[in-house]
Amino acid sequence: MKEFTIEPLPKDGEKLLDALRRNLLVATRSKNDFVYVLMRHGSYLLYMHTPGLPGGAQKRFEVNDKYTAIIKNFATLCDMAFAVEFDEGTMGIYAVLAGVEDAILDRFPGGDRSSDGMVDFGELLDKK
Repeated sequence: MKEFTIEPLPKDGEKLLDALRRNLLVATRSKNDFVYVLMRHGSYLLYMHTPGLPGGAQKRFEVNDKYTAIIKNFATLCDMAFAVEFDEGTMGIYAVLAGVEDAILDRFPGGDRSSDGMVDFGELLDKK
């Protein structure tokens, strides 16, 4: 298998959830913010990063109706979404995230998106 493969996902919440159920990584982009989602061991694992800035954030939420609805909603809020297949036995998650982000930015640099509004995925998750 190649290091990873990336396929565009339609902006459809059910297709996004289907990709997660197939153990794929879902990469979403809103303007210049990325949120990556995995579903593992009864939890959603989220990794957030803004290219060009050091660090990032990660969160873990249990798979339940509330967080499933929020994750499903990412599909309608993001500018673009991708399903990523990678070999967890040979690639660390941070190498995958960096490689996927570079590949997306290479293909879709986003220079014409400066007037778009930004979705704060973190605020959506913090709402109770």
